[in-house]
Amino acid sequence: MQTIYLGNCHCGRFRFEISAEDGIINDAIVCDCTLCAKKGYFWLRPPPEAFEVTRDEGAITEYTSKALEDKFCNTCGTSVTGKHLVGPLQGQLLVNVRAIQGINPFKLKLTPAKTSANEGERTIGAVPTLAPGSESTAAHIGSCHCGRVQVELLIPLTELQVKEDNCSTCVRNAYIGAYPNKDQVRVHGRENTFEYRREGGFSGIAHCKACGVTVFSNVHGPPLSAFDRLPPERKERALEVYHKKMALQPLNVRALDGVDLATLQIERSDEGTEGYVLPP
Repeated sequence: MQTIYLGNCHCGRFRFEISAEDGIINDAIVCDCTLCAKKGYFWLRPPPEAFEVTRDEGAITEYTSKALEDKFCNTCGTSVTGKHLVGPLQGQLLVNVRAIQGINPFKLKLTPAKTSANEGERTIGAVPTLAPGSESTAAHIGSCHCGRVQVELLIPLTELQVKEDNCSTCVRNAYIGAYPNKDQVRVHGRENTFEYRREGGFSGIAHCKACGVTVFSNVHGPPLSAFDRLPPERKERALEVYHKKMALQPLNVRALDGVDLATLQIERSDEGTEGYVLPP
Protein backbone atom coordinates (compact mmCIF):
# COMPACT_ATOMS: atom_id res chain seq x y z
CA MET A 1 0.00 0.00 0.00
CA GLN A 2 1.36 3.37 -1.02
CA THR A 3 1.00 6.41 1.23
CA ILE A 4 1.70 10.01 0.25
CA TYR A 5 3.39 12.05 2.97
CA LEU A 6 3.45 15.84 2.87
CA GLY A 7 6.45 17.80 4.07
CA ASN A 8 7.42 21.43 4.40
CA CYS A 9 9.66 23.95 6.06
CA HIS A 10 7.84 25.66 8.93
CA CYS A 11 6.99 28.85 7.06
CA GLY A 12 5.75 26.85 4.06
CA ARG A 13 7.91 28.44 1.36
CA PHE A 14 9.31 25.00 0.51
CA ARG A 15 7.00 21.97 0.28
CA PHE A 16 7.30 18.43 -0.98
CA GLU A 17 5.62 15.02 -1.22
CA ILE A 18 7.06 11.56 -0.55
CA SER A 19 5.53 8.28 -1.68
CA ALA A 20 6.07 5.48 0.84
CA GLU A 21 5.60 2.07 -0.75
CA ASP A 22 5.09 0.21 2.53
CA GLY A 23 2.52 2.76 3.70
CA ILE A 24 4.31 4.05 6.79
CA ILE A 25 7.49 5.89 7.79
CA ASN A 26 8.63 4.60 11.15
CA ASP A 27 12.42 4.56 10.95
CA ALA A 28 15.23 6.96 10.07
CA ILE A 29 19.00 7.15 9.66
CA VAL A 30 21.20 9.10 12.08
CA CYS A 31 24.57 10.24 10.74
CA ASP A 32 27.39 11.19 13.12
CA CYS A 33 29.16 13.80 10.94
CA THR A 34 29.58 17.21 12.55
CA LEU A 35 26.88 19.02 10.58
CA CYS A 36 24.29 16.26 11.00
CA ALA A 37 24.99 16.16 14.74
CA LYS A 38 24.59 19.91 15.18
CA LYS A 39 21.36 19.93 13.17
CA GLY A 40 19.97 16.74 14.70
CA TYR A 41 19.09 15.23 11.34
CA PHE A 42 16.87 12.17 11.01
CA TRP A 43 17.31 11.07 7.41
CA LEU A 44 14.96 9.23 5.07
CA ARG A 45 16.46 7.71 1.92
CA PRO A 46 13.63 7.59 -0.66
CA PRO A 47 14.06 6.59 -4.30
CA PRO A 48 14.43 9.80 -6.35
CA GLU A 49 11.14 9.12 -8.15
CA ALA A 50 9.31 9.00 -4.78
CA PHE A 51 10.26 12.59 -3.89
CA GLU A 52 8.60 15.60 -5.51
CA VAL A 53 8.96 19.30 -4.72
CA THR A 54 5.50 20.90 -4.82
CA ARG A 55 6.43 24.47 -3.89
CA ASP A 56 9.73 26.31 -4.03
CA GLU A 57 9.63 30.06 -3.50
CA GLY A 58 13.38 30.52 -3.72
CA ALA A 59 13.93 30.38 0.04
CA ILE A 60 16.51 27.58 0.03
CA THR A 61 20.12 28.23 1.02
CA GLU A 62 22.76 25.63 0.24
CA TYR A 63 25.70 24.96 2.56
CA THR A 64 28.44 22.41 1.97
CA SER A 65 30.64 20.86 4.63
CA LYS A 66 33.33 18.28 3.95
CA ALA A 67 30.70 15.58 4.51
CA LEU A 68 27.35 17.01 3.41
CA GLU A 69 25.61 19.20 0.87
CA ASP A 70 22.81 20.70 2.94
CA LYS A 71 19.70 22.69 2.00
CA PHE A 72 17.72 24.78 4.48
CA CYS A 73 15.07 27.50 4.35
CA ASN A 74 16.57 30.95 4.86
CA THR A 75 13.28 32.27 6.26
CA CYS A 76 12.40 29.76 8.98
CA GLY A 77 15.65 27.76 9.13
CA THR A 78 14.09 24.32 8.52
CA SER A 79 16.54 21.93 6.89
CA VAL A 80 14.87 19.88 4.19
CA THR A 81 17.24 17.77 2.08
CA GLY A 82 20.87 16.77 1.87
CA LYS A 83 23.44 14.66 0.04
CA HIS A 84 26.52 13.20 1.70
CA LEU A 85 29.84 13.51 -0.08
CA VAL A 86 31.57 10.75 1.91
CA GLY A 87 30.64 7.75 4.02
CA PRO A 88 27.93 5.08 3.67
CA LEU A 89 25.26 7.56 2.48
CA GLN A 90 27.46 9.11 -0.21
CA GLY A 91 25.62 10.39 -3.28
CA GLN A 92 22.14 9.41 -2.12
CA LEU A 93 19.10 11.69 -1.90
CA LEU A 94 18.27 12.29 1.76
CA VAL A 95 15.16 13.96 3.16
CA ASN A 96 14.93 15.32 6.70
CA VAL A 97 12.21 13.28 8.41
CA ARG A 98 11.68 16.14 10.86
CA ALA A 99 10.17 18.20 8.04
CA ILE A 100 7.54 15.56 7.19
CA GLN A 101 4.05 16.11 8.56
CA GLY A 102 2.59 13.58 10.98
CA ILE A 103 5.90 11.95 12.01
CA ASN A 104 6.69 11.82 15.73
CA PRO A 105 10.51 11.83 16.04
CA PHE A 106 10.30 10.40 19.57
CA LYS A 107 8.83 7.18 18.18
CA LEU A 108 11.14 6.52 15.23
CA LYS A 109 13.44 3.52 15.06
CA LEU A 110 16.91 4.97 14.44
CA THR A 111 19.74 3.37 12.47
CA PRO A 112 23.24 4.87 12.85
CA ALA A 113 25.45 5.73 9.88
CA LYS A 114 29.17 6.31 10.54
CA THR A 115 30.40 9.20 8.42
CA SER A 116 32.60 11.17 10.85
CA ALA A 117 35.66 9.00 10.22
CA ASN A 118 35.59 10.14 6.58
CA GLU A 119 34.93 13.85 6.97
CA GLY A 120 38.25 15.03 8.47
CA GLU A 121 38.48 18.36 10.26
CA ARG A 122 35.53 20.67 9.78
CA THR A 123 36.14 23.85 7.86
CA ILE A 124 35.74 27.18 9.67
CA GLY A 125 34.25 29.57 7.19
CA ALA A 126 35.20 32.78 9.00
CA VAL A 127 37.72 33.85 11.58
CA PRO A 128 35.95 33.03 14.87
CA THR A 129 35.99 35.17 17.97
CA LEU A 130 37.29 32.13 19.85
CA ALA A 131 40.27 30.89 17.90
CA PRO A 132 40.53 27.09 17.74
CA GLY A 133 42.71 25.89 20.59
CA SER A 134 42.45 29.10 22.59
CA GLU A 135 41.69 28.92 26.28
CA SER A 136 38.34 29.95 27.68
CA THR A 137 37.07 30.25 31.23
CA ALA A 138 33.76 28.77 30.12
CA ALA A 139 32.50 25.39 31.26
CA HIS A 140 31.35 24.72 27.68
CA ILE A 141 31.97 26.33 24.31
CA GLY A 142 30.03 25.76 21.14
CA SER A 143 29.35 27.09 17.69
CA CYS A 144 27.45 26.71 14.48
CA HIS A 145 29.19 24.56 11.90
CA CYS A 146 30.97 27.32 9.98
CA GLY A 147 32.12 29.14 13.13
CA ARG A 148 30.47 32.47 12.45
CA VAL A 149 28.29 32.12 15.58
CA GLN A 150 29.86 30.98 18.84
CA VAL A 151 28.86 30.70 22.46
CA GLU A 152 30.50 30.28 25.85
CA LEU A 153 28.43 28.77 28.66
CA LEU A 154 30.07 29.85 31.88
CA ILE A 155 28.43 27.26 34.15
CA PRO A 156 28.27 23.45 33.84
CA LEU A 157 25.40 22.16 31.75
CA THR A 158 24.51 19.79 34.60
CA GLU A 159 23.34 22.81 36.62
CA LEU A 160 20.66 23.65 34.06
CA GLN A 161 17.31 22.27 33.05
CA VAL A 162 17.53 20.65 29.59
CA LYS A 163 14.31 20.21 27.60
CA GLU A 164 13.15 18.87 24.27
CA ASP A 165 9.67 18.84 22.77
CA ASN A 166 8.12 18.03 19.42
CA CYS A 167 6.16 21.20 18.69
CA SER A 168 6.10 22.25 15.04
CA THR A 169 9.14 24.56 15.30
CA CYS A 170 11.31 22.59 17.74
CA VAL A 171 10.77 19.31 15.90
CA ARG A 172 11.97 20.86 12.62
CA ASN A 173 15.02 22.39 14.29
CA ALA A 174 15.81 19.37 16.51
CA TYR A 175 16.08 21.94 19.28
CA ILE A 176 17.26 20.79 22.71
CA GLY A 177 17.11 23.77 25.03
CA ALA A 178 19.17 24.76 28.06
CA TYR A 179 18.14 27.91 29.92
CA PRO A 180 20.93 29.88 31.56
CA ASN A 181 20.65 33.54 32.45
CA LYS A 182 22.23 36.11 30.15
CA ASP A 183 25.05 36.78 32.60
CA GLN A 184 26.01 33.08 32.41
CA VAL A 185 26.53 33.16 28.65
CA ARG A 186 28.72 34.96 26.13
CA VAL A 187 27.44 34.94 22.55
CA HIS A 188 29.68 35.93 19.64
CA GLY A 189 28.43 36.64 16.14
CA ARG A 190 24.79 37.59 16.71
CA GLU A 191 25.05 39.76 13.63
CA ASN A 192 25.63 36.59 11.58
CA THR A 193 22.20 35.14 12.40
CA PHE A 194 18.66 35.49 11.16
CA GLU A 195 15.73 34.99 13.51
CA TYR A 196 12.51 33.12 12.86
CA ARG A 197 9.63 34.03 15.12
CA ARG A 198 6.12 32.67 14.87
CA GLU A 199 3.44 35.33 14.61
CA GLY A 200 2.34 36.29 18.11
CA GLY A 201 5.06 34.19 19.72
CA PHE A 202 7.34 35.32 22.51
CA SER A 203 10.46 33.48 21.38
CA GLY A 204 12.55 33.46 18.24
CA ILE A 205 15.03 30.87 17.00
CA ALA A 206 18.30 32.27 15.66
CA HIS A 207 20.02 30.50 12.76
CA CYS A 208 23.45 31.10 11.27
CA LYS A 209 22.95 32.82 7.92
CA ALA A 210 25.66 30.69 6.30
CA CYS A 211 25.22 27.14 7.65
CA GLY A 212 21.75 27.33 9.23
CA VAL A 213 22.74 25.83 12.59
CA THR A 214 20.88 27.11 15.66
CA VAL A 215 23.18 28.06 18.53
CA PHE A 216 20.75 30.09 20.63
CA SER A 217 17.24 31.48 20.70
CA ASN A 218 15.85 34.81 21.84
CA VAL A 219 13.19 35.58 24.42
CA HIS A 220 10.69 38.31 23.59
CA GLY A 221 7.94 39.49 25.84
CA PRO A 222 4.74 41.45 25.52
CA PRO A 223 4.96 45.20 26.08
CA LEU A 224 4.93 46.11 29.76
CA SER A 225 1.70 48.00 29.17
CA ALA A 226 -0.01 44.63 28.68
CA PHE A 227 0.26 44.00 32.43
CA ASP A 228 -1.63 47.18 33.30
CA ARG A 229 -4.95 45.42 32.72
CA LEU A 230 -4.28 42.95 35.53
CA PRO A 231 -5.43 43.47 39.12
CA PRO A 232 -2.53 44.49 41.43
CA GLU A 233 -2.14 41.07 43.08
CA ARG A 234 -1.88 39.31 39.71
CA LYS A 235 0.22 42.01 38.10
CA GLU A 236 3.02 41.69 40.66
CA ARG A 237 3.32 37.95 40.14
CA ALA A 238 3.04 38.23 36.35
CA LEU A 239 5.81 40.83 36.23
CA GLU A 240 8.04 38.64 38.37
CA VAL A 241 7.65 35.76 35.91
CA TYR A 242 8.13 38.13 32.97
CA HIS A 243 11.43 39.50 34.25
CA LYS A 244 12.75 35.99 35.01
CA LYS A 245 12.02 34.89 31.45
CA MET A 246 13.48 38.04 29.94
CA ALA A 247 16.72 37.40 31.85
CA LEU A 248 17.23 34.05 30.08
CA GLN A 249 19.53 33.29 27.18
CA PRO A 250 18.35 29.91 25.86
CA LEU A 251 20.95 27.75 24.10
CA ASN A 252 20.71 24.80 21.74
CA VAL A 253 22.60 22.00 23.48
CA ARG A 254 23.36 20.37 20.12
CA ALA A 255 25.66 23.29 19.30
CA LEU A 256 27.86 22.75 22.38
CA ASP A 257 31.10 20.95 21.57
CA GLY A 258 31.93 17.65 23.25
CA VAL A 259 28.52 17.10 24.87
CA ASP A 260 27.26 13.51 24.79
CA LEU A 261 23.47 13.80 24.63
CA ALA A 262 23.08 10.24 25.87
CA THR A 263 24.55 11.23 29.25
CA LEU A 264 22.13 14.12 29.82
CA GLN A 265 18.85 14.06 31.67
CA ILE A 266 16.63 15.57 29.00
CA GLU A 267 13.02 16.36 29.90
CA ARG A 268 10.99 15.40 26.84
CA SER A 269 7.49 16.70 26.27
CA ASP A 270 5.47 14.70 23.73
CA GLU A 271 2.74 17.21 22.95
CA GLY A 272 3.02 17.19 19.17
CA THR A 273 2.21 19.88 16.64
CA GLU A 274 -1.37 20.66 17.65
CA GLY A 275 -2.28 24.23 16.77
CA TYR A 276 0.20 24.54 13.93
CA VAL A 277 -1.44 25.71 10.72
CA LEU A 278 0.56 25.67 7.50
CA PRO A 279 0.27 29.04 5.75
CA PRO A 280 -1.72 28.92 2.48
